[in-house]
Amino acid sequence: MGAGLVIAAVVLGGTGLGLQMKAQHEQGKAAEAQGKSEAAWREYNAKLSEREATEAQATAAHEEKKHRKAGERLKARQRVAIGKAGVLPTGSLEDILEETASELEIDALNIRRGGEVGAQRLTAEAQLSRFAGRSALLRGRAAKRASRVQMAATGVGGAGQLAFRGAELN
Repeated sequence: MGAGLVIAAVVLGGTGLGLQMKAQHEQGKAAEAQGKSEAAWREYNAKLSEREATEAQATAAHEEKKHRKAGERLKARQRVAIGKAGVLPTGSLEDILEETASELEIDALNIRRGGEVGAQRLTAEAQLSRFAGRSALLRGRAAKRASRVQMAATGVGGAGQLAFRGAELN
């Protein structure tokens, strides 16, 4: 075989090897970029969940306050009605007033608790989102490192094959 053909075969083989290595390098960069992008998206979702948690707590606090004010008005109307009837609030009437106050307090505490539970759920979602983002970032970095190792292995293996074929052609 002519020297020109040997040189052409080695050059083509080297070019193919270089392109393979470049493709592996680009795959690693793309995997890392995808991991960064997913991590950024997860962070955005985490911040959104945290804002929603804050809003849930604020809404519950507002609703609790409204409920307490309405309860105070109800208790005042009950006292006025008892006073208009000319009866002293003792015995069963006193029990009714106490029962109303207890039920209103339980309702107010349930409203507060609902806000706290909702906020805790949203805060947990934020934490999970951040964890998933960190995991995506680490996966991307690991894929980039793996592509570098694969690229090196391809380069070494390909160079060995080119050397062997070059020696065979001579």
